[in-house]
Amino acid sequence: MRSLAFLFLLAFSGTAAAADDAAIAKIATYQGSDRQAMLEAGARSEAALTIYTVGAQIDPLITAFSAHYSWLTVRVLKADGPAIVKRVTEEYKAGVYTVDAYETDDYGIRLLQEGGALASFRSPEMTAYPPEAFGPNNSWVMMRQDLISLGFNTKSVAPDAAPRSNKDLLDPKWKGKLGISASVTAITTWVGALALSEGEDFVRRLGKQDLRRYNLGGRAVANLVVSGEAPLVVNARQSHMFASRKDGAPVEWRALGPAYASVSGVAFAGKAPHPHAAMLFVDFMLGREAQTIYTEELGYSTLRKDMGGTDANVKPLYLTLRPDFYRKYEEWQDLSDEAFGPGK
Repeated sequence: MRSLAFLFLLAFSGTAAAADDAAIAKIATYQGSDRQAMLEAGARSEAALTIYTVGAQIDPLITAFSAHYSWLTVRVLKADGPAIVKRVTEEYKAGVYTVDAYETDDYGIRLLQEGGALASFRSPEMTAYPPEAFGPNNSWVMMRQDLISLGFNTKSVAPDAAPRSNKDLLDPKWKGKLGISASVTAITTWVGALALSEGEDFVRRLGKQDLRRYNLGGRAVANLVVSGEAPLVVNARQSHMFASRKDGAPVEWRALGPAYASVSGVAFAGKAPHPHAAMLFVDFMLGREAQTIYTEELGYSTLRKDMGGTDANVKPLYLTLRPDFYRKYEEWQDLSDEAFGPGK
């Protein structure tokens, strides 16, 4: 983790600015009465927008955004947080500036900001968000969150029989029957939340339950829950179970205790080649229309103050907001390797 952060910072320290930083700053922070007209006129000239996102389910939002700005050609690159950071590192180091805006998680967005890959911005929609949603110098706005805990197939495991607490996972009857999404960030943050809520010894005891590792991302593992191939997954995303259940799948999501809250936000790329289009996208993503899609269609919670908040029955754990996050992340990764085997 620290080596990744160092690589990112080093890459930026040696990159010559190929974009007009002053022009980008003016566009990203403009607050004049003609702001919308100015952004649309500029975006029509740019005619394109490239978004890097961790949101596997972002398609409905892109469709809604494109309905407003049909003259924009929108390109979307989907990857996990570390992959996005690595890609931007390599691109910026090579003087290649492709991305205009990000919709990414708290893990990646912090590294992007610390590496200088984000521009400060101002949006009229920011008044609807609490101060803690903003990054340093308004470099991001956290807007949605997803909770991580048990997802299960109700045809394979009846709801009354499924675990109801983290301690239930230690029952011998579940040995060899529990699955886990084992992508590096997914397993490490889940282990971190479990260590904070139940203790590190609990994690080690759970490791003796012979969990089935699936070296796949969250959505892919959710599909295994839907099919019944992985009847119980201990670090399933609430949004994935919501979407699958909405499509008729026999699945359920259940918080077994305090749950890791994966918070994601929107940010403006520091070297955006299409800055007017980028700002239109940021405005849209923070607005009520996009946040309604997140909550009603995709199963996320919104951080907007004027809309429904988080699940009151679940205590969210915001790991990346901890000042010692980077150090603890490495410790949690070591604990994960010890308990469940090293990642690939």
